[in-house]
Amino acid sequence: MSLTRRSLATAVLALPALRAARAQGAPLVIGGMLETSGFLAALGNQGLEGAQLAVDQLNAAGQGPALRLINFNTESDETKAVTVARRLIEREQVVGIIGAMNSGANLAILDVVQRAAVPLLSNGASRAIATPAAERKWVFQVPLNDLLATRTIMLAMRAKGIAKVAIIAADSAYGLSGVQAWESLAAQHGITVVAQQTYGNLDQDMTPQLTNLRGKGAQAVVLWATGPSQSIAIRNFRQLGFDVPLYGSPGTADPNVIRLAAAAAEGILFPASKLYVAGSLPASDPQKPVIDAFAGAYQAKHGRAPSPFAGYGFDAVRLLHAAARDAGGDKAKLRDGLEALKGFATVSGIYSYSATDHLGMQDGSAVMLTIAEGAFRLAP
Repeated sequence: MSLTRRSLATAVLALPALRAARAQGAPLVIGGMLETSGFLAALGNQGLEGAQLAVDQLNAAGQGPALRLINFNTESDETKAVTVARRLIEREQVVGIIGAMNSGANLAILDVVQRAAVPLLSNGASRAIATPAAERKWVFQVPLNDLLATRTIMLAMRAKGIAKVAIIAADSAYGLSGVQAWESLAAQHGITVVAQQTYGNLDQDMTPQLTNLRGKGAQAVVLWATGPSQSIAIRNFRQLGFDVPLYGSPGTADPNVIRLAAAAAEGILFPASKLYVAGSLPASDPQKPVIDAFAGAYQAKHGRAPSPFAGYGFDAVRLLHAAARDAGGDKAKLRDGLEALKGFATVSGIYSYSATDHLGMQDGSAVMLTIAEGAFRLAP
C-alpha cells in the first residue's frame, strides 16, 4: 500500500473518534512510523493497533486535546524511515512522532527530528536512540530499553548462580546495542561473557554460530534479537541439544515466537512488561488498572489479546497526550512536558523523564517471563 493510501486508510479508521472529538477543537496531528510490512511488520502492526486504540479512547473521553494519528509504513527500512519522517514533518505538520519498532529506523531519523525540533517517542529499544539526553533533546524512548532489560536478566541469573554466559545476537542496531549493554553491565553484576556470535536478520540457519558457542564454559546462552529470525535461532538451539538455559531479549514477548518456534520456545526466559501477567499483579500495583482496561478494550476490538508491542504504541500516544494537555500544539512546550512527566503509570511501565533521562522507564516495570505450555507465564 502506498504512503498516501495508507494515510487515508488510517484516517478512515479514525473517523468515529474524530467525530467524538470535534467538540474539543481542531485535533493535534501526531505522526506514526509503525512498519506494517518488512521483517518487523508483526510488531509494527501491533503497535499501530495499540496507538489507534489510545487515540480513540482519549478522544472519546474528551479530556485534553483531541488527536489525529497519521501512520505511514516505513517497511522496516531505514532509508524509507527518513523519507517518512520528512513527509510527516514537512507536509503533515505533525506536532510529534511515534517511532518505528525497528531501532535502526529510529537511529536513521535522529538528525531529521532534531533539526526540525519535533518530539519523537521511539518504539525502538536500543538505548542509543535516546542517550545521552543532552544530545537527544527531542527524542524519548517508550519500550523496555536494553540496559533495564539486561539488568533484569542479570539479577535473575545471579539468583540462580549463573556467572558465565555466551551471547548470540542479530547483526542489527537492536542486537548490537544489546551486546554492548551486556558488556557494560557484566562486571558490576558478577557476570562474564565468555563468547559472542552474530547473524543476519534474514539468515535462515544459525547453527554455525550456535555451534561456535559450545565448549566455552557458558552456564547460559543469551539470544538478543527481534522478528522471525529469533524463532529460527531458538529452534537451532534446541536441535543442537544445549544443556544450559536459554535467555531472550524483550523481543521474545512477541506471540509469533510461540507460533514459529513452537515446542522449541518452551522454557526460554526473558524480561518483558507486566501485560501478560496482569492477573498476578496486586491491586496496589499502579499499572494494574491501566493494563486491565487496555487488555479488555484491545480484546474487544481485535478479538485477541494484546502483546507488549501493542502496549508500546498505546503508551506512546498516552505519553504524548499527557504532555500536550498544557502544551497544545507548541512543539517546544510538548517536549518540555514530556521531560516533566513523573511517575506516569501506563501499560508498559512507570515513566519518569527528565532533562538527563529520556529513557523514562523505571526499575520495577519489567518482570521475568517464560513460555510454558504454549503461553507466557511468570518465570519460576
